Amino acid sequence: MDWPLYGPSGVPLEVVLRDMKALATLVIHHATPEDLRRVAPPDVLDRLEGYRTKPLTARAQHPQGARGVDPPSSVTPGDAAVAAVAATTAIRVLRTRSIRAAGRAVRWLADRVTADGRRLYPDSLAARSGTLSPVLEAALRCSRETTLVPVARLRHRTVFGSTRPPSARSSRADMLPTALWPAWALRLSPRHADGRPTAQRADELLTVACLLAGNTTSIQDATRLTGTTFSRHTVSAFLTELTRRRDCAGVLHALILLADHLDAHDSPIDYTRRRALFTTRPRLIDPETWLDLQQRLRSAPALDARHAQRWIFQTLTGSPARIAHPDIAPATRSQHGQYQRFRWRILPAEHELLHHTASTLLDEHGIDEPLQWTPRLPARALRHLALPGPDLDGITPAQLHQAMPGGDFSIAQLAHTLQTTPAHVIYLLSQHPVDWSGPRFRRTQHTATRAPQWRTWYEQGDVSLQDIADREGTSLATVRLALLKNDVAMRFSRAHPTQR
Repeated sequence: MDWPLYGPSGVPLEVVLRDMKALATLVIHHATPEDLRRVAPPDVLDRLEGYRTKPLTARAQHPQGARGVDPPSSVTPGDAAVAAVAATTAIRVLRTRSIRAAGRAVRWLADRVTADGRRLYPDSLAARSGTLSPVLEAALRCSRETTLVPVARLRHRTVFGSTRPPSARSSRADMLPTALWPAWALRLSPRHADGRPTAQRADELLTVACLLAGNTTSIQDATRLTGTTFSRHTVSAFLTELTRRRDCAGVLHALILLADHLDAHDSPIDYTRRRALFTTRPRLIDPETWLDLQQRLRSAPALDARHAQRWIFQTLTGSPARIAHPDIAPATRSQHGQYQRFRWRILPAEHELLHHTASTLLDEHGIDEPLQWTPRLPARALRHLALPGPDLDGITPAQLHQAMPGGDFSIAQLAHTLQTTPAHVIYLLSQHPVDWSGPRFRRTQHTATRAPQWRTWYEQGDVSLQDIADREGTSLATVRLALLKNDVAMRFSRAHPTQR
């Protein structure tokens, strides 16, 4: 007989028979005649009812070696007709083609078991592991999916019909930023119709949820390990909201995919180490260096370097700026809003300086890791999932740059031009800075960006100021001024001998 439920490699026949016996026992003791009407004629069902009314012997009630099944699966009915009905019903479940299909096929029986007051919950299935195969155990977990709270659905990975029961995976916290990677946070965060997030700190809640996937770690420990603070109720309420929304039906699925990806491939960044190293630091960039660049790039520079400090902290640790050192963290809602605006209005030259400074800090601690990283999943894995956020590959950096107006701009108008959401545009601008400054300051920014290369050419390559200007298509005065501002000592030109 074909048993596709067990996969292409199959299992020994004794495993199938053991699963059949376990299911048949549940059928005998919990199925109603109405449940079995399609399996057997009325006279056979009457015999089943008669069998049920007969008391078991003391030995049958507590057979030697039976464990973890109520009633014991080792009890063999003495009536052949009863055994045939039970076995036929069990075979119908075991002949299905997938674990999730088996879960649907056995759901009615699981409902009967729980209605009779028996405990049939994913956690209780572990006690039956000596009796049930991992495949049947997974099918029974899936059969309870519609009755499970979302946290349990994450822990038991019922969306996949996984044969892997939950286990302790607290080490995954090292691979997770406190706030989920911006690309994934945008894709998975639920929003109101006007674009506002439905939950505050959704990116942090999503990280906690990713840690809980397939994991026995408690919610309290998960929040602590990821560097955040949430009550158990807050996490549960957020996950419940995800499962209620039609546009979020695939979010739990995507979180489990992310968790499995981390477990299988690891992460190149140890976020726990970075949180320990940089959360207590009151300064990450020299304020004078930052303010000098601001004055050269902007017509109205902000005389405050704390936004730059916050950017470096958030980029290094993957944590929200609010948990940084008190000298850095935004203290008010207004400061938080100003910092968020700073992140998407940053100019390319500013981004380059901040990126270089953050990378230097990693080097100083001997950390050989990329500054930032985001896990990528195959497009086919997400293709049919209902997710609340936009497809991040739908707009390229080049398209963003082409759509940018000259000078100041409106996020709403830019989103309309690109036919996407304001949240998507804000994400794109924070990841791919655009030079939106006016012509005068755009030239200044280009000069600030190229000045380090000019310095190298001038000091190490013995290239003249005029040659640099010719290479860059700019003026000699622009090159000279840029190098003087970078404390480059000018060479004196050799005087030509006069002829007599």
